Amino acid sequence: MSSTSAAPARRRWLLPLLLGLATLAVSLPGITGPSIWYDEAATVVSATRPLPALWEMVGNVDAVHALYYVVMHALFEVFGYSELLLRLPSAIATGATAALVVELGRRLVSLRFGVLAGVAFAVLPRVTWMAIEGRSYALSALLAVGLTLVLVLAMRGRAWWWALYGALALLSVITFIYLALLVVAHAVTVALWLLVARREAVRGAVLWLVASGTAALASLPFALEVVSQNGQVGWIPELGDQTWRQVFRTQWFLYNDLFAWVGWLVLAVAIVLLLRGRRALVLPAAAGAAPALPAAAVLLPALVVPTLGLLAMTEFYSPVYSPRYVTMCTPFVALVMAAAIERLLGRVALSIALAASLVLAVPEVIDQRDPHSKQNTAWDEISAFLARDIDDPVTTGIVYGNLKAHSKASTRVIAYSYPEGFEGTTDVTLETPAPETGQLWETRRTLTQSLDRLEGLETVYLVTSISRDRRAATTAALTDEGYELADERRFTDVRVLRYEKAD
Repeated sequence: MSSTSAAPARRRWLLPLLLGLATLAVSLPGITGPSIWYDEAATVVSATRPLPALWEMVGNVDAVHALYYVVMHALFEVFGYSELLLRLPSAIATGATAALVVELGRRLVSLRFGVLAGVAFAVLPRVTWMAIEGRSYALSALLAVGLTLVLVLAMRGRAWWWALYGALALLSVITFIYLALLVVAHAVTVALWLLVARREAVRGAVLWLVASGTAALASLPFALEVVSQNGQVGWIPELGDQTWRQVFRTQWFLYNDLFAWVGWLVLAVAIVLLLRGRRALVLPAAAGAAPALPAAAVLLPALVVPTLGLLAMTEFYSPVYSPRYVTMCTPFVALVMAAAIERLLGRVALSIALAASLVLAVPEVIDQRDPHSKQNTAWDEISAFLARDIDDPVTTGIVYGNLKAHSKASTRVIAYSYPEGFEGTTDVTLETPAPETGQLWETRRTLTQSLDRLEGLETVYLVTSISRDRRAATTAALTDEGYELADERRFTDVRVLRYEKAD
């Protein structure tokens, strides 16, 4: 390769890499600012238990997150648990997704198109959210764009790309079950390919069918296990008045109404341009002119099919639609938006549009890093307070009360997430520790069944929300045992009460 041809090749790889690193750089500042919340605590309590206990647990609950928990378990084993490590893989996955968005855009249209899509992706509110969330959503977006990129390469390349597609499809579904809907979207793309290319596409379509069918059969036992555990998503409501707002705003734009209106306006214009446009992925042909598959045939099914699929399952089978589950579509939101941004805007207008995007995005990024931004939790503050307030952990007991909006968990989720303030203390009402239950959370006895554990304790703390308020009953029970209420503090939705043994 000559030096003149090597330079553009380096540039093609350099820009995706730079945009990925820039997205990561934006994600890292303040990543540990917000307190951990319930969903992230589920990651912590699952991934920090021994592997045999984790395997037993996913046989009963949360099989849908099994692979993600195993990955996080390995990281915690090597580096030790910390709030930073809980969220860092998501930030890295978000940066990698941005890089692949650029590359997919380049393969579909042009490098300029890909870069614009990468910038749009980086500022989406759902993207900046997933980058600091200790769950698998960022990984689902990475797999979604990666699987689609492999599809495009397979449609243009050799047969072994289809083998890679099948393997990656299997990995995707096992990582996040609803990525199966992206494979359904790819079925639409392949069908359109057959319509456009006809005979030239038959072999590729057959190979896609073999690859996706093999992945489906291999993932069937996993899918059946996940379906058998669908009671764990009983919190998801049926379709109702709130659904349109979730689809229009929350799933990609979180709670930013202005960003949602602007985003959907851009998406609408882009969809029209894509459907009318000529820009296309050029496919191989045996001879003569190569048939062209419009970029819309790749991007639009990936954009809409997962949402429609979740809504349809919620309506006709069981409630499964949650705005968070469609995080996997954010790369295609950005790629579709880029079609309008690139086509309609000149250089000056483009600069103004990018500046406006930053203006819209910055307040959201700042809000997402507020200490209480995740379900109004302040668990880090509670742990820090107890670390200062506890005189002697050996003579201190903790009574863990109810957790607001989560009936199956106690406030011990705070101790799982921020153990420093609770180390060495006695869990007064613990019956079976979480790793021994085969379930997500520990089991508990009542305080009246646990009074024998108060022996030798000079101080007892009640940590509870006021949901199903236990303060009066706990105070009465401890008063009967010779304790007096000495202090009560409020940390957003959680109360911390200190009881001291009377002289």
